[in-house]
Amino acid sequence: MKRFIVLFAASIIGFSGCASIMSGSRQDVRISSSPENANVVIYDKHNMQVWDGSTPIVANLKRGAGYFSGASYRVEITKKGYEKQTVEISSGLSGWYLAGNIVFGGLIGWIIVDPASGAMWTLEPENVSADLRQSLSFHDNVNDEGIYVVLKEQIPTDTFDSLKLIKVN
Repeated sequence: MKRFIVLFAASIIGFSGCASIMSGSRQDVRISSSPENANVVIYDKHNMQVWDGSTPIVANLKRGAGYFSGASYRVEITKKGYEKQTVEISSGLSGWYLAGNIVFGGLIGWIIVDPASGAMWTLEPENVSADLRQSLSFHDNVNDEGIYVVLKEQIPTDTFDSLKLIKVN
């Protein structure tokens, strides 16, 4: 019976990846903004939307994007009247994958389990904080009604070139 328990424990360790056990195939990324309640849209490396919500939010993202391929994401944070912020999230090798498989996971963990599950990767940054600046953009602050007085510097060049000056006597 002792022999069976030892063989069972050795097979569990030998046929598992350390990073898969310790960190899993997904990772929480916390996203906040000042001011709060900004819209968050997250796109993967194929420009497919994978997450949306409003700040503060915790997005549970895949670490991997295929066998031996780490995930990467583009986070767009927007709020009416504020400039859009874009943050890139990239993947790097997990310490559990590098060191843990030497001790526990072995070759199978190193070349099969962790690369297939994506657990060999860690996403950075793990915390995204956007300090949104009020927009000076002409288009963000103007609706279709009324007369607006704006500085020339607030009008995009392509819009300014198409404007017609009106002389007032």
